[in-house]
Amino acid sequence: MPATRTFLVNTNYVSLMGWKQIITDSKHFQLVGTSESLGGLSPMDGLSNYLILADLSQEGNKSLPQIAQLILQPNIDVLLVVDLADHSLIQELKEMGIRGILTTHCDAQEIKTALESIRLGKRFYCGDILDVLIKPQIQEKAVKGDEILSSREIEVLEWVVKGLTTQQIAEKLSVSTHTINSHRKNMLKKLGLTSPVELIVYAVKFGIIDL
Repeated sequence: MPATRTFLVNTNYVSLMGWKQIITDSKHFQLVGTSESLGGLSPMDGLSNYLILADLSQEGNKSLPQIAQLILQPNIDVLLVVDLADHSLIQELKEMGIRGILTTHCDAQEIKTALESIRLGKRFYCGDILDVLIKPQIQEKAVKGDEILSSREIEVLEWVVKGLTTQQIAEKLSVSTHTINSHRKNMLKKLGLTSPVELIVYAVKFGIIDL
């Protein structure tokens, strides 16, 4: 499989050096250009896969229209770096369906994990981004007392955190896999989360489950 052709956009000198090294060291990515803005990118044909790695930490939501156009193209992925304090932008990017969001504080390992996740068609939000996305749900949950997890849901969640599959949890609790799947869906809905990973992070971070 050919390397993903990668453009770096609007990165400052310090972070640019780090990104260039990480991409150069990877056999899966090929750095083909840099640009000071999304509008300054070279033309991209539809025959190759591209990754646009853009730093939005200094410009906020100014580039959202261009990003919205980019993600409509099937041959282009985007990985964005944002200011952690810009909560509204982070929420907007999630709602747009952006699959990769990092902050300016992410270390090399998080960057490498994000690149690999995007390459495999998965989503990657670093831990700080997940905290921002979960926080509004905590406030909402505090207001809505009827959305507290039941004792059975917490029991299921404990096994989820420990890494058991749906089938294994069903056997532990002597119920059907359908019942376990229903509990999973209900927990995500109650907490306003969208994936098992977010559910595990939430459970551990806020003391619902102790490791």
